Formats: sequence, structure tokens, C-alpha cells
Amino acid sequence: MGLFTSGSKASPKLNWEPLKNEGTSGVLRHTYRTKVPGGWLLSASDADGMGLTFLPDPNQEWDGNSLE
Repeated sequence: MGLFTSGSKASPKLNWEPLKNEGTSGVLRHTYRTKVPGGWLLSASDADGMGLTFLPDPNQEWDGNSLE
């Protein structure tokens, strides 16, 4: 199996949860998170590109909202 193939039924699965975006100045952005060991994997994308980052949160306490 190569890096960019879809795998098989036995392959691990990431369950992405969409996050709402506010205050993006009219730019359409898509943000998702998925639980991984030790925290969250975050994906953000818009028309100009995308990014992926790890957010440490050992107990996965983050509810997906920004701090006020």
C-alpha cells in the first residue's frame, strides 16, 4: 500500500469532526479535528491551501471552541 492509496477495510480510520469558523472576513475556510493519541490532529483549508497540525491535549478535554 502506497502513501496516497485508500487502503483496505482493515486500515485504520480517522473520524474527522467539522469545526465552525467565525470571523474569517468572508473567506470560506474548512476546519476539522480528529482524536489521536495524546491530543488532536487539526486540518484547516481555504482556496489558498491547507495546513495540518497536532494539538497536545492528553485527556482530550478541548471542546472545539476558542477561548473567549
